[in-house]
Amino acid sequence: MGLWFSKYPAHFLDGAYLRYVGWVLSDAQTPVRLEAVRALALAYDQTAYIGAAALQHFTERFKPRLVEMALGDTELSVRVAVVQVLKAINSHGLLEDEQREKLCLLIFDEEARVRRAVGGFVKGVWEENVSDRMLGKGGDQRERQRAGFKALGMLFVQWGRALNKDDEDEDEDIGEGSSKQVHSKDVASIVGAGQQKGRIALAVEALWDEVEPISIWEDLLEMLLLDHSAAGGDTSSQESLDRDEGVDNAWRLEEAEEAVLLETLIAVLRKTKADAAAGKKVNHPSYPLYHLLTSRAG
Repeated sequence: MGLWFSKYPAHFLDGAYLRYVGWVLSDAQTPVRLEAVRALALAYDQTAYIGAAALQHFTERFKPRLVEMALGDTELSVRVAVVQVLKAINSHGLLEDEQREKLCLLIFDEEARVRRAVGGFVKGVWEENVSDRMLGKGGDQRERQRAGFKALGMLFVQWGRALNKDDEDEDEDIGEGSSKQVHSKDVASIVGAGQQKGRIALAVEALWDEVEPISIWEDLLEMLLLDHSAAGGDTSSQESLDRDEGVDNAWRLEEAEEAVLLETLIAVLRKTKADAAAGKKVNHPSYPLYHLLTSRAG
């Protein structure tokens, strides 16, 4: 069926044929589900037909099932293939925000193949966030890079909280307790305390070749060394703080984001050290500082 979708899309990208593919997405046999997903991958490659009523209707009807498969199909190869189909669907703006977030959470999945598969999807979400932050600012490359770090920290915090919704009631019970307790809980949920390799380390590995700034530890360290605390008072005093310290509101970090990006830095240093030990190219010129930091991180 996928071959027909590819060769004769005008005829076969029709509800009369698409529905059969949708029905077998729930088939008990793994090879059947996998072939159905592969057929859909070819269908969504026909970009000229994405807006067609039949494909639009199919997408609306079956995308919840596709998301469900990506999150928990019993066969790993099916999950990986479905992620690619959903990436194509999302490129046309056809996924809901809630569905996008569920897919982004796969960057912390226990399966390395799933994390790598969703890396490109997460990159797209991250790029959208960076563009929104830089809208109308016209900043230079350095400013955009810092906005990228901010977006990464914000998304890690957001996704970490989403993974721990069951803990929200416990957070509310804290009441008027120390805000640092809440921040610590947020960070611990993301880092994955007690795990052999925390969630952030898993995400860093998956995004290493997708999100370019993530591997530039020196620039991340430089940003973390800035004072991101926001001064009270009127707008003019705030703008003065931004000028004096070079911290723009587009990339000013919240406390939880600082903590998560610190964990990101540690994960980046450890991976850089591991790559160097394995004989891979280390793209960091200040080796003495790198050696000092990785020694402490390791």
